[in-house]
Amino acid sequence: ALADFVLPVAALSKRQAQKAPTVAALSKCQAPEAPQKNISTSPAPETNEFQPTCLKAHTKIEKTHWGHLPHWYQKNGTYAITFRLADSLPQSVLHKYQTAKKDLLRLKDQATAEKNPAFIKDCDIRLQELYQEHIQTALDEGHGVAWMKHPEIAEIIANALQHFAGERYELGAWCVMPNHVHMILKPLGDHTLSDILHSIKRHSALVANKHLGRYGAFWQKESYDHLIRDEEDFWNQTSYIQRNPAAAKLKEGQYLSSTSEGARRLESAATDFIGGFVIGIHGADEFALELEQQNDPYTAIMVKAVADRFAEAFAELLHHRARVEWGYERPNEFNHNELIKELYRGIRPAPGYPAQPDHTEKPILFSLLDATNACGVTLTESCAMHPASAVSGLYLSHPESHYFAISDLQKDQVADYATRKGMPLAEAEKWLGPWLGYAE
Repeated sequence: ALADFVLPVAALSKRQAQKAPTVAALSKCQAPEAPQKNISTSPAPETNEFQPTCLKAHTKIEKTHWGHLPHWYQKNGTYAITFRLADSLPQSVLHKYQTAKKDLLRLKDQATAEKNPAFIKDCDIRLQELYQEHIQTALDEGHGVAWMKHPEIAEIIANALQHFAGERYELGAWCVMPNHVHMILKPLGDHTLSDILHSIKRHSALVANKHLGRYGAFWQKESYDHLIRDEEDFWNQTSYIQRNPAAAKLKEGQYLSSTSEGARRLESAATDFIGGFVIGIHGADEFALELEQQNDPYTAIMVKAVADRFAEAFAELLHHRARVEWGYERPNEFNHNELIKELYRGIRPAPGYPAQPDHTEKPILFSLLDATNACGVTLTESCAMHPASAVSGLYLSHPESHYFAISDLQKDQVADYATRKGMPLAEAEKWLGPWLGYAE
């Protein structure tokens, strides 16, 4: 059970009363990057608008293969989509891609005949990488006439993406590039992915061609669709869409947002962020108690220890996602050893620890996150958290932020702190007792 809260420092005073999103919406609060020219893009999906679904192991997958790409469909699936302008890829690029793909498919057929599932999986992964290496790289180079480099055409496409959002499909992150489009969507009801894409492309092509005074093919007929496998895949696909403008080295301009009609990112957007988290692992206390009643104290201790590690692991995971969404870390930039050594930028101090000794900051954090309702973690009168395997704290992103230990506090310091906290001196001394450098 997780709850998190991330927002620009500059906006904190205006949004303190806003209900925090759950973990599924962490990417909503991505760090604003430098605005890009002649593109439309979105922040990541809002919790109340978009909840991704993942590949279901026991639900039938419909596999088709037409054109140059394989297509996998699953009922109630979520998809990452890319479609491009008709002239966006040189024939030389297509030829290299098709040749390499043909060789891989031949190897996959051989592995299938030999009943080698590991090699089949490797071939499938390599097929996806092949698309990124050849097709996506070429798209980012901006080949062809690139009609969406004109802001009015980009806006036509952006409007088409959003027109039936919430009615025929749920729309996640999206981005309109000069010669191609990325989007994450989940079909609703009986609407199929192929019908949705056909409608978007047909309508946008008609309106764009009319505006340009031209006829003929606007979009390439075939689209690339990727069935979201799991939550991590969803985050990676979302991050890729958000980073695509910067990866393509587009020049400065303005964004269109998917969260409000006509909204645009502020050119003076905040560049520093603060996040908060509350994480609880439920069930371990009860399981440990059962083991103790069975005279198995060792296993009970191990259950509690593992639950504690789970809580810390989730805190690390959320921190990683925040750093990715804030735009200064790639999803797989650090290996396990580097993460353990905390070589990444930013810190996550927690109330009660040397860098943030005051436990009374917890109720403020819990209120800001609506944490108890969001993830079931509660606070006792002494500000201890229940369940016992729970952690809470802050995420600080500034490159100069670092951990430090507070030395002995003197009475003038505590008195000043109590005044700023609005609490009696005696109460402040009670909460800060272990750090006092004087007798109360």
